[in-house]
Amino acid sequence: MQFKYRAVTEEFRIKEGLVEASDLNAARRLLLENRWQIIAVQEKPEVERWLGRRFESKINTESLAAFCNQLSMLIRSGVSIVRSLEILESQMTDRRLQRVMRTLYNGVSRGGSLAQAMRDAEGALPELLISLVSVGEESGNLDAVLMSMSAYYERETFVRKKVVSAAIYPMVLTVVLIGLVTLFINFILPEMSSLMRDSHQSLPLLTQLLLAGTSFLTHNAFLLAAGLAALALGLHQALRIPRYRYGRDQLLLRIPLFGKTFKDTITARFARTLALFLHSSIPIVPIFNAMEGVIGNEVGLTALKRARERVMRGETLFAAFAEEKFFDPLMIQMIMVGEETGRLEELMEEVANHYDKRVEVGVGRLIALVEPAFTLLIGLFAGTLIISIALPIFSMASGVK
Repeated sequence: MQFKYRAVTEEFRIKEGLVEASDLNAARRLLLENRWQIIAVQEKPEVERWLGRRFESKINTESLAAFCNQLSMLIRSGVSIVRSLEILESQMTDRRLQRVMRTLYNGVSRGGSLAQAMRDAEGALPELLISLVSVGEESGNLDAVLMSMSAYYERETFVRKKVVSAAIYPMVLTVVLIGLVTLFINFILPEMSSLMRDSHQSLPLLTQLLLAGTSFLTHNAFLLAAGLAALALGLHQALRIPRYRYGRDQLLLRIPLFGKTFKDTITARFARTLALFLHSSIPIVPIFNAMEGVIGNEVGLTALKRARERVMRGETLFAAFAEEKFFDPLMIQMIMVGEETGRLEELMEEVANHYDKRVEVGVGRLIALVEPAFTLLIGLFAGTLIISIALPIFSMASGVK
């Protein structure tokens, strides 16, 4: 259970936050252990807990990389996990991250494992990290596992930033387009139509069509917004059903260039994660279970589950994946070589690096295609607006003559 508190610290500062505890008395004891003077403590309202679960997203990969790196360095320096988490919490400026650090601190300080405390953080931390932290705690190699995860999330952050940077230009053009449309609809077109009516001239067909479209949007804005909201909600609910997610992901994979880049991203993530698990000496079947949350694509997830069933029947990793068309032949061949030579972990790391480079090339090609396409779209739309404005002006000028 979560409890909201307000207390005075040893430095005589007012501190507010959340504490994880089994009941109210346990929450008070945890606060008193910090030598804080309690002002108020109460159970977090159910509505707030529900909203938190609904709208608080997971910690982003950049923050995860920093967290893993800092915690690894502190542990390697001989600082206890409890003290390390306390230090990290004091450094956090993001309130959401502070709450997660406080949850981890409370869980570990009560004698629990770090992995279990992470599971208690209401989905803020990915299952992949939790699984590997659990292995690191059992093997006594937690600092090395955290350092590996830091490198993993740094790479994920790099790829994500490349994709975001590719989307910036189209987004800017879209904003410009919306601005042009708003300016035209609200100011230019009404003035132009008023002038035409005053001069007893009819509007050109193109301008009439734009006026009709503007009038329709203006008078039906609420219905259109409600319809779009209902459509979005319906799609959201439909995509909770696996077969619909499968259809969506299958369609995404078939989009020229984007589908290939998307698949390369999944392959790189899969290979790198497999290398991480193999480095931690985890048996192969539990690896499959933990990697289901890494794929991020229903088509790939279905293929992974089928491969897992074959491995459980005693087939080799190569034989299990060779039956699945989703996975790239190069990766499958490298799995075969890795199993034969005993260098599977090393080869999976090389495969991940190879596909990361392919993703960078794919993103570059997407940028090269998207930017001119959006520029052309903006040009066509702006040209249409200019023509619809120019036609009435020419018509009025000819009428004056």
